[in-house]
Amino acid sequence: MPTLVCAQTPPSTTEKPMTGMKPDRTVADKAQLQAMREKEAALKKKRAECRKQAKAQKVPLTKRRQFTHDCMSR
Repeated sequence: MPTLVCAQTPPSTTEKPMTGMKPDRTVADKAQLQAMREKEAALKKKRAECRKQAKAQKVPLTKRRQFTHDCMSR
């Protein structure tokens, strides 16, 4: 029966590890993270307003996505 090798733990460092597909979220400084959150929140708010406009104008469901896309680019 083969012997099992224990997993080695990496040495603790002050640097944050780069993991995942978007390393910005794990290694960015707090100011940059806050800026990214604010930008995403602004886009989310604008998208919600565009969807509300599409509903108010009674844009057909099949064309709402294109309407929202056009509205977001304005």
